[in-house]
Amino acid sequence: MTRFDFFRPTIMPSPYTKYKEFQPAPFLRPYICCYWLASPYKMQIPRYSYDIIPDGCTDILFEYDGLSQTSSVTYYGMFDEYFHATEQHHPHKITFGIRFYPGSSAYFIREKAKDTARSMTDLNHLNQSLMGKLKDQLLQTNHVTEMIACCDVIFSEALKDSLSFRQDASLPAILSTIVSGCGTLTVEEIARKEVISTRTMNRLFEERIGLSPKKFSQIIRFQSILKEWVRHPNSTNLADGYFDQSHSIKDFKKRTGKSPSQLQVSDFYNTVFHHSDTIKM
Repeated sequence: MTRFDFFRPTIMPSPYTKYKEFQPAPFLRPYICCYWLASPYKMQIPRYSYDIIPDGCTDILFEYDGLSQTSSVTYYGMFDEYFHATEQHHPHKITFGIRFYPGSSAYFIREKAKDTARSMTDLNHLNQSLMGKLKDQLLQTNHVTEMIACCDVIFSEALKDSLSFRQDASLPAILSTIVSGCGTLTVEEIARKEVISTRTMNRLFEERIGLSPKKFSQIIRFQSILKEWVRHPNSTNLADGYFDQSHSIKDFKKRTGKSPSQLQVSDFYNTVFHHSDTIKM
């Protein structure tokens, strides 16, 4: 089952950190989009800010500071607008993330998605068992390959245990319809295509996505056009899928904090890790 093998969200990495994505084990790929690693450049300003844009996914973040030997595990619910992050420079800090495809975090986070949307929550408050395993085992790793192997085991076991957890089979089809339609279909069109009532669809999205079908579709529309623009900045019509150009400009400001004319293709790329990079725990 590869429900979202055609959906790769575009993110805006912090220009102050090195960033790279890694694939999970094959068994997990229908559910986990990627693992990712971020670490600040050694030469850095003491305090910096950057923007995080909505990508239609949710994340678990493990943060560790080797100097203070402190760590945390946080769950980031679904966001539909960009948000501003400000950090102090900690040269010994690393962030390891687990990015879930839309709706897939429900296999690991049993809280209703609506209650975690637009927020960051200590994983201990959502899944104490998973929190304990993640934190304990990740603290024993020394390299990103070990972190990936550790998470492959933890999430594979958790997924096998939760597959009996009742999941509505109609949700993957609805999400695929939204993504394949680049987020331009109306809620009524989606409901007719998938033979489901709008009320039932809204309930599913409250439980598993966190945003309404309309708001989630808006993220996918934004992501679809953004991806094309990053690939072909000089030939992509940013107003495509919108009522007019003023609507597209307003939406891009809402999602990125910038108008399309202020965006640079370089905003969406970053220096990657070398395979020899070691994480000091």
